[in-house]
Formats: sequence, structure tokens, C-alpha cells
Amino acid sequence: MQQHTTQLTPATAANQISKLSLGVVIILYLAHALPLYFYNVALPAILRHQGVDLRWIGMLSLLYIPWAFKFFWAPWIDQLYVKKLGKRKTWLLFTQMALVLGVLVLAFTQFSYGLAVFVIVGLWISTFAATQDIAIDGYTVEKFTDGNSRLGSMAQSIGVALGSMLGGAATLWLYQYWGWQWALSALACMTFVTMFAVFFIREDTQSQIAKAKPSLKRAFQRAEIRWALLLIVCYRVVEAPAMAMLNPMLIDQKWSLSQIGVLMSVIGAAVGLLAAVSAAFLLKKIAATQLLFWAGWLRSALYAVIGFAVILGWLEQWHLLLGLFVVIMLAIRYVAMTSLYAYFMQTSSKEQAGTDFTILVCFELLVYFIGGALSGFLAKSLGYGHFYLLLAIGSVVSVVLSRLIISKTQNQTKFQ
Repeated sequence: MQQHTTQLTPATAANQISKLSLGVVIILYLAHALPLYFYNVALPAILRHQGVDLRWIGMLSLLYIPWAFKFFWAPWIDQLYVKKLGKRKTWLLFTQMALVLGVLVLAFTQFSYGLAVFVIVGLWISTFAATQDIAIDGYTVEKFTDGNSRLGSMAQSIGVALGSMLGGAATLWLYQYWGWQWALSALACMTFVTMFAVFFIREDTQSQIAKAKPSLKRAFQRAEIRWALLLIVCYRVVEAPAMAMLNPMLIDQKWSLSQIGVLMSVIGAAVGLLAAVSAAFLLKKIAATQLLFWAGWLRSALYAVIGFAVILGWLEQWHLLLGLFVVIMLAIRYVAMTSLYAYFMQTSSKEQAGTDFTILVCFELLVYFIGGALSGFLAKSLGYGHFYLLLAIGSVVSVVLSRLIISKTQNQTKFQ
């Protein structure tokens, strides 16, 4: 009786590696999204519930300044590492341990300790999460080729969506029923568990040997990077204020913390997962920039509808209408984010993947955080209705300018 041995073809082996890499990337992005979305989703709702002024809530965005400036140390993350561990694994393990420690310290920090303690611990968590993100981005760009960049981008969006669900909704729910300490201790445990994904990383030792020393200068010398930075300014400048005021507006519409948690981080995350997968499917058919434009036009229309709904009093008559608007906005945001990150991956050089990708993400976050920080002042002076109408006009202008930028980029590429 003959025994048949099934051998894996190179294509099959590649597919298996790709599936493993996809799962690892999802968990890695989940790991850094857990504390990120605690500050982004849970904490603003908690503070507004306690009556904190909108202007102070908007200023929470400034805690993420390290994310906007992490490109300064990104070249070092691409260069320095323990060879026995690997280029990406070295930094992932170190930063993950630092994040767990930071969240544990935050768990035993009370509001009565004053704002300074929250700021110091928040900056610790933010700095190490930002450093970890450099290593994750570098690993993702190195692992996924240009043809599979949509899958890497999809994995990022899925990880962020799950992080929003657990770091936002779960933390809010635990806080409401069990208190601050239990909620943050659970967040620390979740952050610790995701560390095990690091041990499944498979790094190519040849890819760790760069032809030239990674540097900021090399990145900025490339025209593709400069055009991408301009695109970020035009496209993202109006999105941050709109997102930053969602939770405060829900609180002012008498939504409870648990309802906001379910809406933003459970329903929103589920919608985000579907949107990310749908975007990855669409990116097989169309360019990432084209899908980005479609999302921009939908975003503009939604902002206008929200503005009119507030002014005309529709939200007072139909309590759940605002929830519907939030879900649609999150879906559009995840499609745009998947498209934009796919474009970033295509633009980044494989020789200094962490540095190039980090520069683009940092600039995006800088634009986003500045917009979020100013959102409270604008919303308070204009009112929610006129605030969103202004953003609708700004969104139309941003899409038009973004299309012009992409056209210039494509024309320049043809003549190179």
C-alpha cells in the first residue's frame, strides 16, 4: 500500500505565511489601540459625564503629541535592535511591557490626584504606544508587498476597530458598573495578553540589512513623500473636529455612558470591521486614492445633514437619529483610513519602512490632533449645528484640493 506525502507548493506556503502574518498584524494593532482608544473614546465620555468643560475635553488630543513627533526617533527604531530577538521583535516586546506598566499605574490613579498626574501617566503611555507603532508599521510594510498592501491596511483597520471595541466600550462598561480601578486593571490585562502575538513574528534577516542608513533626509528627498504630506493636510484637516465632538454631543443628547460605549465601540467597531473588509475588496478593483475621494464626498454630505438635523431640531424628535449618523460616520472613516493607509504603504520605501510610514502617519496625526484640540472651541462658539455645516463646506474644499494633488503626483510620476 503506497503512502502519498502531500507537499506544500511555494504558493501554498506563501498563502499560509500571509494568513499568519495577517493575524499577527491584527493583534499587534489591537495591542497599541487598546490604550489609544481608552483615551480617545472612554475618557472623553467619562469626563463629560462628570461635567468637564468641552474645551478641556478637546485638549485631551494634545496627550498624543508623541504620536505626531515620533518620526524623530523612527530611524533609530529601524537601526537599533537586539540581533537575537530581531529588528521588530526587540522594540515590540520592550514597548509592550512599558504599556502594561503605564496602564497599571493609571489604574491606581484617582481623579482627586489632580490633572498633572493624569498628564504625566498619559504621556508615558502615549510615548511608548507611539514607539511601538513604528515597529508595527515597519513590520507591516516589510511583510506585505505592494500587491498585498490592501490586506496590510485592512489588518490595521481591523486591529484598530477591535481596539476601539475593547479599549473603548468594554472599559466604559466596566467603569460604569465596577469603577475606575477595575476598568483600568482589565485594560492592563488585555494589553498584556496581546504581547504573545510578538512571538509569532517571522522576520526576514536579509530585510534587516539596509542598503543605506535610514534617515529623515532620505525620506524627505523623495517627491512621493512630499506630495503625500500635502494630501494629508488637505484631506484630514476637517475630519478630526467632527470625530472629537461626537461623544460630547451624545452626552448632551442624554445618552448614557453604556449606550455610548455600545454605539461607538461595539456597533461602531462591527461597522468598522465590515467597512475595512469591504474597502480591501474594493481596492482590488480601484486605486486607493479613488476610494479615498468617494469617502470624502460621502463625508461632506453627512456633515451637512448632521448640521441641518441639529439646527432643525430633528435630534430632539428622534433620539436614535444621532446614533445612526455616528455609525455612518464611523463606516466612512474606516473606508477612508483603509484607503489612506494602503496609499501610505505603497508610498513607503522598503529600505526604511518604519521611518517612511511613520513620517506619513505622524503628519496625519499632527493634523488630526490639532483639529481635535480646536474642536471644542469651535463647537462652543458656533453650536453643534453650524459647527458641522462649516465642516461640510471645508470637506468639499478638501476633496477638491486632494484630487488636484493626486493629479499632480501622477503627472510627475509619468515624466520621471
